Amino acid sequence: MVDVFVARQPIFDSKGELYAYELLYRRTGVTSIAEGVSSDVMASEVLVHTFLNIGMDRMTGGHRAFLNFTREMLMRGMHQLFDPSTVVIELLETVSPDDEVVAAAQGLVQAGYTLALDDFEYEPAYEPLLRIASVIKLDVLNKSDEELGSMYARVAPHGGTILAERVETREVHSTCLALGYRLFQGYFYSKPETLARRDLSAAQLTILRLMNLLRDPDTTDEAIEDAFRTDVSLTIKLLRTVNSASLGGRGIESIRHAVRMVGRAELHKWLSLLLVTSVAGKGGTDAELVRAAIQRARLCEMVARQGRDRRSAEALFMVGLFSMLDAILKVPLSEVLHHIDLTDEVRRALLSRSGPYAPTLSMVEAYERASWPVVESECSLLGIDAATMGELYVESMHWTRERLSAAH
Repeated sequence: MVDVFVARQPIFDSKGELYAYELLYRRTGVTSIAEGVSSDVMASEVLVHTFLNIGMDRMTGGHRAFLNFTREMLMRGMHQLFDPSTVVIELLETVSPDDEVVAAAQGLVQAGYTLALDDFEYEPAYEPLLRIASVIKLDVLNKSDEELGSMYARVAPHGGTILAERVETREVHSTCLALGYRLFQGYFYSKPETLARRDLSAAQLTILRLMNLLRDPDTTDEAIEDAFRTDVSLTIKLLRTVNSASLGGRGIESIRHAVRMVGRAELHKWLSLLLVTSVAGKGGTDAELVRAAIQRARLCEMVARQGRDRRSAEALFMVGLFSMLDAILKVPLSEVLHHIDLTDEVRRALLSRSGPYAPTLSMVEAYERASWPVVESECSLLGIDAATMGELYVESMHWTRERLSAAH
């Protein structure tokens, strides 16, 4: 894999179901320009070959992928490298709608590909593209209700599906939905809703009690096994999850066996995964939020392991996973953490974004947002080779997909 930052951001339909992922990328570091070849062309080749090498299904889990295309990529027909049913070609807002661009776009659509217009702002010159585009993306950040309505009314008559991007709140999502927007992209799903509070379920409280037992050095292995016997379903789920870790081909047969084979710290980790995945069955934005939390946890852990500090890796897994607990469980984070025995360093990272683990969490969150300059700056401060982040991100996606499959 070449040195590339590559990330994905979910796009949801009007029912809250996952519709597609937008794939975002940038080459790491400063790339010298080969003689006679523009930096734009080099960047497009990096994009396409990276996704071809990684595998589109590995990046999207079978969902469609929105791919950003420059003018050069469109004119060179690079969309032909992909199956039309797997991608949406997203023409960047910097592409001027000249005759060559319009002709190439028409050819793309006639060949069965779906065309989207990114960050669209209406101008009469774009009418030819509007007539053939299936998806029009409108930036709704910091827009009033009146602006949201006029933006929609301007492009809706052309018949394309209107996608609201940079949706940051549930209120904006609801307004756009009522106006007729049908696809949504942004961080509205990852912020806690104070008005939609949930109480922790009995099963979730049981997991929290067991996690605390595992952290208590005075608790015997027998006592841990006895505690699990009160919840057979939880025991089965935990053993299935632990076995999915591929422990040298040796299967785990009981909780006592698991304690001896993987240790209490690992069991604590798997219980934390079960706590988070207890919400995944609801589907839609809940399931995507769970996936994002687990992937963030794994990426934090792998970044820490770059420094070969196992203790920090274990702690940062918890930091990454629990950093989204309030949004997942719809319960204030401070209240959830009240039930969990965690170190002061982990609590500080989660509640005040301070302490030794906060910089890694900050860098990983920036990566998820595709804030590439911030990622490079944070990696430099952490002493991490930024060129490794793309590969670590893809590995964290693969790991997360396996763990979620094992949990169901």
